[in-house]
Amino acid sequence: MSRTSALITLGILIILAPFSGLPIAVRSLLTAIFGLFVLGISLSLRRHEVHTTETVPGVE
Repeated sequence: MSRTSALITLGILIILAPFSGLPIAVRSLLTAIFGLFVLGISLSLRRHEVHTTETVPGVE
């Protein structure tokens, strides 16, 4: 699964978490965990984008 697909899937899970029927404590924990994954994947994508644009020859 690509990072972009993982972000979309995690976004859907975050949206659906309040409607899951789980106890509030579990929903809060899952939402926080999903949010951390979103943050990590987003930072990874950003780092990859910056690294890719810096290493392209002829681009200033």
